[in-house]
Amino acid sequence: MQIWLYDTTLRDGSQREGLSFSCDDKIKITHALDQLGIHYIEGGWPGSNPKDAEFFQRVREVPLNQARIAALVAPAAP
Repeated sequence: MQIWLYDTTLRDGSQREGLSFSCDDKIKITHALDQLGIHYIEGGWPGSNPKDAEFFQRVREVPLNQARIAALVAPAAP
């Protein structure tokens, strides 16, 4: 049996009052999580703000050993 790890630090981890990751912070954290062996890293919601949009553009150029980048997708309005 294999366990796949899905990390939400870049989204949930930054939802504390007074804490805001810069795009550079998110790239550094992504690299560290990849080095730890995380399989999937949720980068946030690319359409929610300019910083997340920038992250998803820049992370394409980051060499990762095994991690895949995931995006939070908001449900469509009824």
